[in-house]
Amino acid sequence: MAGRIPQAFIDELLERTDIVEVVRRRVSLKKAGSEYAACCPFHGEKTPSFYVSPQKQFYHCFGCGVHGTAIGFLMDYENLAFPEAVEQLAEQAGLEVPRENDDGPRQDTTGPLYAALEAAADYYVRQLRETPRAVDYLKNRGIDGATARDFRLGWAPKSGLLQTLSERFSPQQLVDAGLAARRDNGDLRERFRARIMFPIRDRRGRVTGFGGRLIDDGEPKYLNSPESTVFHKGQTIYGLFEARRAQTRLDHLVVVEGYMDVVALARSGYHRAVACMGTALGRSHFDVLFRQVGHLTLCFDGDAAGRRAASRALEQALPVMQGMREVRFLFLPEGDDPDSLVRREGLAAWERLLEQALPLSEALVRLLREEHPTETAEGRTHFAHAAVRRIATARDPLFRELLCERVAEESHLPRERLEEQLQTETASGSASYAAAGAAGRATTGPASPPEETPSPYGPPVSRPRGESAPSSGRRSTTLWAALLARILQHPELDWDTPALRELAAASGEASGTLGRLLEALGEQPRPDTARLLERFRQHPRFERLLSLASAELHDGEDGMTRQVALDAADQLLRRHCRERIRELTASGSLDTEQRDELARLTSILQG
Repeated sequence: MAGRIPQAFIDELLERTDIVEVVRRRVSLKKAGSEYAACCPFHGEKTPSFYVSPQKQFYHCFGCGVHGTAIGFLMDYENLAFPEAVEQLAEQAGLEVPRENDDGPRQDTTGPLYAALEAAADYYVRQLRETPRAVDYLKNRGIDGATARDFRLGWAPKSGLLQTLSERFSPQQLVDAGLAARRDNGDLRERFRARIMFPIRDRRGRVTGFGGRLIDDGEPKYLNSPESTVFHKGQTIYGLFEARRAQTRLDHLVVVEGYMDVVALARSGYHRAVACMGTALGRSHFDVLFRQVGHLTLCFDGDAAGRRAASRALEQALPVMQGMREVRFLFLPEGDDPDSLVRREGLAAWERLLEQALPLSEALVRLLREEHPTETAEGRTHFAHAAVRRIATARDPLFRELLCERVAEESHLPRERLEEQLQTETASGSASYAAAGAAGRATTGPASPPEETPSPYGPPVSRPRGESAPSSGRRSTTLWAALLARILQHPELDWDTPALRELAAASGEASGTLGRLLEALGEQPRPDTARLLERFRQHPRFERLLSLASAELHDGEDGMTRQVALDAADQLLRRHCRERIRELTASGSLDTEQRDELARLTSILQG
């Protein structure tokens, strides 16, 4: 079982993460003063009440009350568990998530594999320089030295790799890294021989595997690394590292068929192309790609095989379409691929072709219409049934509605009739999805238990001084809320005061929370609301702290926020002193330590 994610890593991750960018990839945001506003993605509304604060790194909806950090947003928006949300943000930041193991340090089993793959990549690069016919092949394909360097292209000779690496790595490590395979008699053989080598790098630039292409006759033409602990074909995108490195802001990617297409487009100046690892575009590929960008163009050959591949990709894309995501389909002229097209006609022709890509909705209609022509009533019926079956897999209700509208237009059927059919189609599926979702949310990390006792942090007030309350308990609750809300929302202020330290040392849940806040503030040179809150994700009052972090304070003129909080702290400290003095004096004889405490508490009250 994976260990706990260290709090220090979560702090670093949130410091490197901009919640505005995380939300913007999924929701259309507009600048609203110092914040960003949108219609809430968690409930239906026509006017924006959902706000994202870059200063606090926090979001809040004044309509439905949802609020949280970048981690919380991903958990709620994409129905992720806490570790999954952290992993996704870490991938975008180019970080590896560390784990703490209660049983002691774990042995690093992947480090040697990465090292072996890196050493192999260097070896293949050296071999390319010494192999003129491999260099000539690349030159004839339009690949110059700079592009070969950027993609670390290499050459695998018929032998030599195992001998070169055998002094540093064991035979089993070379097998585990996918660089060698065992013959029936147990001997090793090199997996890649007489091939142009394309190293595949993850988002951190580490080599995780290779693709090799023959330049002579033979089969298979392309050969990929096998599945391993560091290489997973279903989740690997070739060229993603290079695309991110070449672009200061990457908001769109084009998915092409092969490595050479990616490299050739980069050579022509187009650095947004990526490719799958010789497998059909699947759901996991979309998950990886949409973590990077919100807009994808899928490129297919214009022949029958290309249309079949596009139809399969469309089926995989529909369930992941939500929010601001967009998928377009580009069908190339028959007989062309991006490599041949850009070499023949240039980059401008390629970019003009991209502009003609079909939105997913139009690609759906076109592909189904080819299978079920709509010139007859029977054809339109078959077309509508096939379309509804596909639309039923889409999870975004607005997208489903618009797809129904487009299919109704094409099939000459009332939209309401299609929607009725869609409800019938999805009834059983929706029930299954709801059950799966409930099970998933049960494991989404630390959730707050039902509150069987009143929370010590009530609703914050603007000016606690002079407020009347029906009971002492409720008065303390209001004061604690006023204090904690202001610390959470304004961690940049100076909260290192003797009164707050004294109050944090008192007994009780609220004092303990204050102590943790002060400790976190001391550990973070540039604290923000989000990082403070994530310290409390496993706290039973986490949801209440989220509410305090988003509450309106109405402190009036500048500079009053800190004073209001300190006034609340002063009253809470005095209340604590009086209660503790009563406890001490009621106990009778006091020892030396208790007498010192009594004197200190009395001094605070008299100060």
